[in-house]
Amino acid sequence: MGSTLAVFGGGGFIGGNLCRIALSNGWQVLIASRREHAAIPGARWLPVDITDAAAVRRLLAEAQPEAVVDLAAMADIDRAQVQREAARGVNVLGARIIAEACAERGSAFLYFSSDAVFSGTAPEYREEDPVDPVNYYGQTKAEGERAVLAAHPGAAVVRISLALGFPVTDGNSFFAALAAKLEAGAEIAAPRDEIRTPVDVLTLSECVLELLELRFAGVVHLGATGSIDRASLTRKVAALLGYPSARILEGPAGEPAGRAPRHKNGIIRVGKAQALLATPLLSVERSIERAVRERLKER
Repeated sequence: MGSTLAVFGGGGFIGGNLCRIALSNGWQVLIASRREHAAIPGARWLPVDITDAAAVRRLLAEAQPEAVVDLAAMADIDRAQVQREAARGVNVLGARIIAEACAERGSAFLYFSSDAVFSGTAPEYREEDPVDPVNYYGQTKAEGERAVLAAHPGAAVVRISLALGFPVTDGNSFFAALAAKLEAGAEIAAPRDEIRTPVDVLTLSECVLELLELRFAGVVHLGATGSIDRASLTRKVAALLGYPSARILEGPAGEPAGRAPRHKNGIIRVGKAQALLATPLLSVERSIERAVRERLKER
């Protein structure tokens, strides 16, 4: 490709994987974040506070990226429910600032959103379905989508349900947290009444790069071609990692004290992405296997 890609929040789980795959595909990669993360060979770190409009404009003017991805977010649903001002500052205000700066420069821009913009009460969700979040994190993502598309009509909004895989450097992931608990011999409570449409982080990253090259504008869902409940997903991952699935205790999620509400059916349809992209979207089983296989190759 040879173009420059700036990834806001590029030091996290998805961001780190995206940066590594972009580098392997010939992109020059800049990681823009408030704090420096563990190094990704070949990428350059640029410090920035995304709620500072002048700082964001200055960074983009100096870096001159052809494409920009915003992965910076307060994605901890329970934390966002309590720390609302901080969550809105990153998920909405920061996203709008980056979108405005990209629109001024004519840069391609892609904003990461979530199936948490939906209540999870419908059997499935397509891109054009109305948003109706049940928690504050989902509210900020729905508002962030509107702010981004208003500021930069040529922007892409990618909604995902659950990303599978391990961090390249820093960042939390479902797989990493699960593996740590299993290694410690802990039992894992996994809800069977929360359904998600997962995507392995490698396929996700490949799709994002293709969307940027296409200069896609609008909203698109990225995920596997099917969905799975969290209990079944957790059992499959544990088995592939070599741990006994007997440690996985199935049950309804419930709403423990202090836990923000969760949407139940995170069933997002991906037909639009399949028609648009050359990158194939995988089945749930192949998505899980690809994410785990990448980890086992690194051992």
